[in-house]
Amino acid sequence: MREHDQQDITDRIDALTNDAASWSADGQHTVPRWATAAPGAMVAIALDMFGARPVEISATNPARDIARHVGDQFCSLIPALRKVQFLVEMRDQTSESVNPGATVLLHQLLADVRDGHYIASDGERGYVRAVLDLDTAPVIHGPCLITGLGDDGAPAPLDDNFQAWFSGLLAEIAQRRAQLATAIVAAAAGIALEDIDHHHDVVVVVHLG
Repeated sequence: MREHDQQDITDRIDALTNDAASWSADGQHTVPRWATAAPGAMVAIALDMFGARPVEISATNPARDIARHVGDQFCSLIPALRKVQFLVEMRDQTSESVNPGATVLLHQLLADVRDGHYIASDGERGYVRAVLDLDTAPVIHGPCLITGLGDDGAPAPLDDNFQAWFSGLLAEIAQRRAQLATAIVAAAAGIALEDIDHHHDVVVVVHLG
């Protein structure tokens, strides 16, 4: 992926997540540990038109909870990935508005599978490479729910592979926010960025609004 394309995707995912720290109510601008679900539940990622958020769905009978987020009839947009699925309503997708954040997140995942930044089998990587080479990656319309996928084809908890990838993405967003905060403070103080001593751990808290 070209560097400016990566920059654009990161910016758009940043806008989608609104605040990487909001993934956990710890109040810190750091990437938290993955959320722990209540007994009998599992954590999924809901991607609607307002952003991304962790949600709990039933681990034993998730269909009702999935329907609540995406609709009664749902399907996966990327059946070739064995352990993760992006669930959407199984109707004419073009009848819903494009969900740009979910689409960007899906395309980033596919690009990282292709480029070896996400653990996948040769078959999965080959499928994704063909999809991206032909420019046929899906565009998501309406709300979307990301869950894991069990060996039986049923929704399952998101595995360590996806959790590590998604947490890394949030870490990149948090780092970009910290860099932006530093630039804002430096500009307000009239200090050139190259004059800032980056060898010391300095925490700058910026309250916006």
